[in-house]
Amino acid sequence: MPFQLSEETVDSLLDKLSSDDKFRDLFQKDPREALAAVGHKPAADRSVAEGAWMCMSVDQLASKEAIKASRDVLRKQLVSSKVGHQPISLEVSKR
Repeated sequence: MPFQLSEETVDSLLDKLSSDDKFRDLFQKDPREALAAVGHKPAADRSVAEGAWMCMSVDQLASKEAIKASRDVLRKQLVSSKVGHQPISLEVSKR
């Protein structure tokens, strides 16, 4: 299952999304590459269909502060075995 993330990967992902502008830019441009950069091995496997990664795209990533403030909730969602069935939003609200 390509989107089952290890706890270590989730922690690294949230750390970088809440602090590292260069990583945040990479995540917005290429989430697959960003996940590979934090150790998610399936992200590095280009044999997995590109379409499966489209759900990872974001138009405007939530601020570093918002990700920090929501870290516990995001972490719980990302390590859940149901992550493939429940959308997780790292975007700014489109209200």
